[in-house]
Amino acid sequence: MNDRVFFPLAFLVVIIMVGGAMMVDSDKPLCGPVGGADGPEDYSQAIIDGRDLCRMEAVFGHELSQSAPEKKKNTLRIMAEPGALRDDVEASAHFKLGPDLETVYAGQTLRVTIRARPASERGAMAFEFNYSTGKAGDTGWHRFDMQPGWQDYTHTIKVPKKLLETAVAFDYFAIRPEVGGKPRAIEIERITFDRLGAW
Repeated sequence: MNDRVFFPLAFLVVIIMVGGAMMVDSDKPLCGPVGGADGPEDYSQAIIDGRDLCRMEAVFGHELSQSAPEKKKNTLRIMAEPGALRDDVEASAHFKLGPDLETVYAGQTLRVTIRARPASERGAMAFEFNYSTGKAGDTGWHRFDMQPGWQDYTHTIKVPKKLLETAVAFDYFAIRPEVGGKPRAIEIERITFDRLGAW
């Protein structure tokens, strides 16, 4: 085979292989820290929903599961075992918020809206959330008594200011069901952060 045929053919094979590799699992979400790139340019709102719910991380005593892709709503189920709840936000099921949100939210007032319901099995009667900036502190645990079915639960928080203006790290947003003597679970459909301005 002469070079005029071999090299174009080899190039075409490489292109097909690379394209095929890129298409494998292309419908799967990229999980990791939550960023604000998909929202408004001024970061006035950030929404975690749909397939991005996979970005939540489980820790010891917590179990996460997402609804099947064919369901109309993509939801996240969070279950906690008795004795698993700790004061530390990173010791609860949590999202990491990327450096862009961490920088924009420092010293800001946020309205947090969580669309949730008690799980159909082992449903919790209440849940709570906390926003942590790590060493700069957190907002404390905020508790909601749950109602049957999907409801929006809203609370306004003051995100602590950064200790150092040049420090870039992750913030953490934790959600957990209130647990008595038995495992309890909640389902999350969407989390919305609305930035209201400096406090």
